[in-house]
Amino acid sequence: MRFIKVNALETGMTTARPIYDKQGTLLIKKGHSLDSRNITALHNMRYVGVYIIDALSHDLDLELEEMVDDETRNSAVSLVQSMYARAADAKLSKASNAAGEVTALITDIVEHIFESNQSVINVPLLRTFDEYTYRHSVDVGMLTIMLGKAMNLSKENLMDLGKSAFFHDLGKMFVPLEILNKEGRLTDKEYDIMKKHTQLGYDFVRDILFENKAVTSGVLFHHEKFDGTGYPHGLKGLDIPSFGRMIAVADVYDALGTDRPYRRAFSPSESYEAILAQAGTSFDPEIVLAFRDTIAPFPAGITVKLSNGLHGLVMRNNPTFIARPLIKVFNPANPTRYKLVDLANDMDALHITILGLA
Repeated sequence: MRFIKVNALETGMTTARPIYDKQGTLLIKKGHSLDSRNITALHNMRYVGVYIIDALSHDLDLELEEMVDDETRNSAVSLVQSMYARAADAKLSKASNAAGEVTALITDIVEHIFESNQSVINVPLLRTFDEYTYRHSVDVGMLTIMLGKAMNLSKENLMDLGKSAFFHDLGKMFVPLEILNKEGRLTDKEYDIMKKHTQLGYDFVRDILFENKAVTSGVLFHHEKFDGTGYPHGLKGLDIPSFGRMIAVADVYDALGTDRPYRRAFSPSESYEAILAQAGTSFDPEIVLAFRDTIAPFPAGITVKLSNGLHGLVMRNNPTFIARPLIKVFNPANPTRYKLVDLANDMDALHITILGLA
């Protein structure tokens, strides 16, 4: 399968993965031949693109490499949405067994990630561009767990880390909607109100969900910066609890891939470079190193532009040289003719560089 941007989709292309709407409801089945109505719907929902199967990508099976399947991801989104809604309506209490619901789901996710032999993570590109709070929270949760695994955290610590990351933004439920949904730049006063979401989320998670200090610390401190310029307390360096430092990286990485009124969404490689560039300022350098060696800047299944004028379909990432993947090189004018090139180990290809997404 390979990823095709929505504006490049053509009728008759066959979907390689199911496509869901924001609520996790199945929109288009796997194996469906796209028609003009489907493509228009994807445009209207502001999808980046979809995975298709064709002659060029028939031998690339990304289903085998998924860290967490779509069903589990959608279950997580539904649970987080329910928790946020119940929190906003003051219908969530310790008596509701909310902590038990969260623990059961995160246990399943951590088990899946912990037992996986994958060392390089291909973050799925199939998402909408808009900032969708619940799906963002789930994606940040899963990314943070993957980072924690790369840093050799125990399964028990990964459980606590997941609980913290899945609800890192819960405090936003208590921020006025006119501020939360404002498209333009926030005023200083509005920004001061927005910044209170870390304390509000911390208070709620501590009182209703989890009293564990490690869990609540990630909620409170995920906007602290390594150089001391973050909030709410301006903590610096290793004074910032580790969960806060890890969630900060995953939170920014996921947010960069979202369209904003003042900028377009970053590509995976642009987001990757942005995280690396902030090592020692916004982020803990040690965590950035784990991120660098874990999250693929060019996920398998995407088509990239090459410096030699050809295109390449990323087939597999090299764990020891993550920015130089194995690719299927082809000429866009005749994509049926291609050859496999390992950018990391093929001496004849060392001069070829990836310029970006095709």
